[in-house]
Amino acid sequence: MRRLGWPVFNSVLLCFIFSSVVSASKAASPRFWSGAKPPTRQEISIAGVKRSFYIYIPETARLPAPTVFVFHGGGGKAEGVDYSVGGIAKLADEKGFIVVNPSGIDKHWNDGRKIEGQGQEDDVAFIRAVIDGLVVGKQADPARIYACGISNGGFFSQYLAQQLKSKIAAVASIAASVSESMAASEVSCEPTMFVLGTKDPLVPFKGGRIGGKLLEADRGAVLPFADSINFWCKANGATKLTVDQRLPDIASADHCQVEVRHYGNEGNSAEVLVYKIVGGGHTWPQGLQYLPEAMIGIVCRDFNCNEAIWNVFKMHHQ
Repeated sequence: MRRLGWPVFNSVLLCFIFSSVVSASKAASPRFWSGAKPPTRQEISIAGVKRSFYIYIPETARLPAPTVFVFHGGGGKAEGVDYSVGGIAKLADEKGFIVVNPSGIDKHWNDGRKIEGQGQEDDVAFIRAVIDGLVVGKQADPARIYACGISNGGFFSQYLAQQLKSKIAAVASIAASVSESMAASEVSCEPTMFVLGTKDPLVPFKGGRIGGKLLEADRGAVLPFADSINFWCKANGATKLTVDQRLPDIASADHCQVEVRHYGNEGNSAEVLVYKIVGGGHTWPQGLQYLPEAMIGIVCRDFNCNEAIWNVFKMHHQ
């Protein structure tokens, strides 16, 4: 991965600071925003390409604050992330962390896979520059920066943490197991959480071609569920199963059951946490049923995924 040289970084940082001042007067208002106030939309130029993101700093945040990047899936938009995940900004109000919703080029993230019809944008450089700007501006705590996302955003969160090893403290990957391209690479220890549905029609639980019957373009393939978990357990040295339980079926109408498995010691950098959604689809638990069940499967309602993610993230720092 090519690193930004110091002159380039300076220009990026200046652009970041300038756009922050300009956009602060423009209260962005994505639809169905759950936070107590609107987020701000900011722009930054990376290698001559204008990139944008939404940032939400709740009144409860004590700066520099923990910062959670939430990446949309392929075909998604930053404007719709909070609504689609069931209101993570509201949780940020309660817990005092910053939320950042970046926008991918053409609604896509370069997560290391070679996807038919998609470019190879340097999304890592984009997020690196955003993080650096927030840290220099004393908004984000550099030791408590986290990444999570769904589908393409989940694959990207895993990839990002490997490319920015010194910046991302923990990762949560929803509806995105381990791609074959990730499995073929060398990875280092990273606290990782997975939320995977057994009836996901796009990222198959049993492994295989991504996209299923719905998406025709070649998006690579994923490892089976068990192999994906073993991959990260091996990378993290997390060989001990410390939790194996089933959550109460509090929403029987969703026809889902949740099995939770924890490997390693809680709060340890070797942690791997797995939420296996029996009957779940390509969805974010307690999030939006953004397409018909026949296309993406069922949304599990038995636990709040945002709270589960934060409970993992808050235990980790660089």
